[in-house]
Amino acid sequence: MQAYTANLMGNRDPYHDSKYELSLPAHLAIIAMSRSIRQFLKRRTPFVAAFVMPPQAEVHSYKAAARWLLEGTVPLGGEHGSNYVLVVDEETDLADQFSGFRKLKELKRAIILLQDAELATDEIRIAADIVVTVPMPLPSDYRIAARRMGFGNITEADAELLASQSPKRAELGLRRGRSIAASLGKLRRFPEVEKETTSSDAPLSAPTLRELPGYGDAQTWGLELAEDLTAWKAGMLAWDAVDRGILLSGAPGSGKTSYAAALARTCGVPLVLGSAARWQAAGHLGDMLKAMRKAFSEAAKQAPSILLIDEFDGFSSRDDRVGGNDNYHRQVVNALLELLDGAQSHEGVVVIGATNYPDVIDPALLRAGRLERHFSIPLPDDAARNEIFRFYLRDEFLSENLDALVSASDGWSGADIERCVRDARRTARRLNRSMQLADLADAMPPVLKVPMAVQRWVAAHELGHAILGVLLEAEPLVSVSVQQMCRAGGASQSLGFTKFEERLFSRKTSTYFRNKIAILLGGIAAEELLFGDYGNGAGGDPSADLNRATDIATMMEIKWGLGSTLVVEADDTPRGLSVIRSTRKGLRKSVEATLQAEFRRAKTLLEEHRNALLDLHGRLLREAELSAETVRSAIETSSSDHNFVNTGSTMNGGEVNFRTSISKDGLISNTRKEV
Repeated sequence: MQAYTANLMGNRDPYHDSKYELSLPAHLAIIAMSRSIRQFLKRRTPFVAAFVMPPQAEVHSYKAAARWLLEGTVPLGGEHGSNYVLVVDEETDLADQFSGFRKLKELKRAIILLQDAELATDEIRIAADIVVTVPMPLPSDYRIAARRMGFGNITEADAELLASQSPKRAELGLRRGRSIAASLGKLRRFPEVEKETTSSDAPLSAPTLRELPGYGDAQTWGLELAEDLTAWKAGMLAWDAVDRGILLSGAPGSGKTSYAAALARTCGVPLVLGSAARWQAAGHLGDMLKAMRKAFSEAAKQAPSILLIDEFDGFSSRDDRVGGNDNYHRQVVNALLELLDGAQSHEGVVVIGATNYPDVIDPALLRAGRLERHFSIPLPDDAARNEIFRFYLRDEFLSENLDALVSASDGWSGADIERCVRDARRTARRLNRSMQLADLADAMPPVLKVPMAVQRWVAAHELGHAILGVLLEAEPLVSVSVQQMCRAGGASQSLGFTKFEERLFSRKTSTYFRNKIAILLGGIAAEELLFGDYGNGAGGDPSADLNRATDIATMMEIKWGLGSTLVVEADDTPRGLSVIRSTRKGLRKSVEATLQAEFRRAKTLLEEHRNALLDLHGRLLREAELSAETVRSAIETSSSDHNFVNTGSTMNGGEVNFRTSISKDGLISNTRKEV
């Protein structure tokens, strides 16, 4: 390679004159490509060379290298426009190729870069004077590149270290402004090569869906999918009879990725990984769309397969987007819709979208034939947490009772439990003994007593919901509770809870929704009644009391025709409702009037039953949980002037829960959740 370092371009070394700032990968590409076309370059004769780039090569580095090589074949003062670089990848169709080939008639020199050997079509082989597959860089290539970049001579051992890395990783260490010793020292200190994984073949010892607890209906669906894929592979079931996509939602750590991996193992198929962030990191819009299509293409090549798209909320509603990025986002969502609808080209691919925020996703992505089913993975209850502990403990403590650990892990995800067991094992390993139950207890955050001042206002807040719920009977009350202990750090934890059962059939009139709003505002009404003001926990989150009350009052006006006008809108997303409140004249005032009226009504009702509120407040602080019967009895005893209608047996369709919680960073919020 001495010709490259001294005489490749005759008497001129364009390295110093080139307008291109060459990176380490570009230098390596120049070295590798120049081996095959040295004679063309030295003679300055017309040529067309096609190069198949190495796997996962940086295309822009090879383009810079190609331009540099072609620039060096132009005599001083010559015309650079006679050179041409054509990149052919999976998105380049034959028409684009021929458009590039037509330019060759007018050009003297050209380099064609191919991302894959399969893309070397007959047309390319006919057009090219030489077709070469570029190997991965050799240690000798790194020695040459180091000299060209001004690092001087490096040893063979240093060159072998660089060659053991990917060119991009080596570039992170070997850069201008840092000594060669410091650069190589960094790479030796962190010797592992990080490989981006797009396909996962987990070991056979990893769990399947049958062994993983806590997934509910999603587990049932996955087991049925395994049967359907078996039937499809056997030719007994048409692909259009198989569910081809679902949306998984849940809090961070709830096990969405673990579910996808377990599903792939259960079905005996590959798992292909993708995400909105990973695809966007590929570059500009065209690069992102190529990365998306490549992921679907890879999944199709391995069909049947599971394609997991993490951070699916990155594809938020196109109607909610405003600003300079609106067109970019719209094209991305449209491209994803096209890929999800590609039933023939992607036959055998089951798509799973995973998200923490299902409400912001573009509705078109969730329609029939796309991600048509939605499974929410809740934080595990006591029984599920017990099973998760047993799963991670394997054969240990089979005869031991884990109730204390399970109770102490309230609000934990499966990931939290796995970390606890891992920490306990680490403690036992360092002490050179077997793990003990005490190690698990020590691995948990310390238990703290909730300050009485906090218990007092949490109890008042939750009783405001409960008492208004009994008085207005929008839904039957089940219980109200307050937590006296909590754990430091960790996941969001409940400080108080009000549980209602939601009737399956109910006539939802203006009165019904106004009662719902009053119950939502009952928490802060009780706080103000007992303490003179209320805290900020009732707002700020889409599921917080004030947010929900505001959205219901808005939908009364613009969605259900239960306000001052019969003109309605279809949008019911929190963001969409916020936009409508800001743009429709007079709407914000109408919503505010409704909220103020129901807040006054809530305070009036609680004032009328102040004795019940005070009595229940003291009892809740002492007993931590009160039943619906206890609350109702206290209200009836406090005032004989009010009549209470017993609704008798009702057909219930779920639960409506009011919850006061504290996050790991100490923020307290009052939220409402339908189960």
